[in-house]
Amino acid sequence: LEIIFMETLQPSQHPITPQNSVNEPKRLRAGEGVSWFTDSWRIFSKNKFKWMGAIILVSLIPLFVGFLFGLLGIESPPADFNDFTSTIIIRELLFNLFFYWLGFCFLGGIVLLAAQTAQGKNFNFGSLFAGFSIKKSGAFLILLLLSIVVCLLLALAVVIPFSIFANGNFLRADFMPAFPILFIILLVIIAIYSMMFWLAPAFVMLEDMNPVAAIKASFNACRRNIPALLVYGLIWLGIGIAFWFIFMIVMISAFATEASIQQSTALSGPFLILFFIFLLITYLVLYPVAMIGIYTAYRSIFPQGRLNKY
Repeated sequence: LEIIFMETLQPSQHPITPQNSVNEPKRLRAGEGVSWFTDSWRIFSKNKFKWMGAIILVSLIPLFVGFLFGLLGIESPPADFNDFTSTIIIRELLFNLFFYWLGFCFLGGIVLLAAQTAQGKNFNFGSLFAGFSIKKSGAFLILLLLSIVVCLLLALAVVIPFSIFANGNFLRADFMPAFPILFIILLVIIAIYSMMFWLAPAFVMLEDMNPVAAIKASFNACRRNIPALLVYGLIWLGIGIAFWFIFMIVMISAFATEASIQQSTALSGPFLILFFIFLLITYLVLYPVAMIGIYTAYRSIFPQGRLNKY
């Protein structure tokens, strides 16, 4: 009997693992923000022409959808002006919601494609449409609606107090000193909004998380890695400033010459064509690198994924 009793006290050889266990986000050093960018560039450069083709495809489909929306509006003209106004508003609202929903779904596909190519798998254009499955597309729609609601709430949190303080007149002389404070608050709100939704598409697409949990996980991960986020943001800020200077140089070269107006017009054509090509190539390169950065940051903060896979 004593032996039997002692055996019942022995711990189980197969302990039950909690099914809801999650991995906490790593707290990374600030320099990891540089790695997010370089890793994104490395993933892009391995299949650069395919990535460019994917971005062209992702960009053309919403344009085609917008063209179809326009045709629908032409084929069914409203009866009077009031109907015309309400029809335009409803149509534009639905189109914009649909447009941004397409963007969220395609973003999920880009994140999935980045994960696959980073793991050495072949570049599969079909992965771009993985976000349009019934489950994922519904989750991305909810994520989109939540992003709109949060954006409105954060905006109201700034506008209402300042409107009361300024008595509806933001141009009052005694209100001018408050503009720097308002600017800082706006930056903080933009940062909070970005932290909530930056990594959320990766959690929805790769971890199969519900949108609310994805938003919480994204904010928590970003909150613990603000130094790396600042470095990563400064990299993109530097790129933006560099391209702004390039833009200004091209415009000055095209329009501010010492030649005559006719010669200046003749010179501006080639400059503008080259500049348009430059912008197109820049878009096809930097846009996918920025989107891939969502995956590289997510994988850096959660090397094993956020949800433990048992």
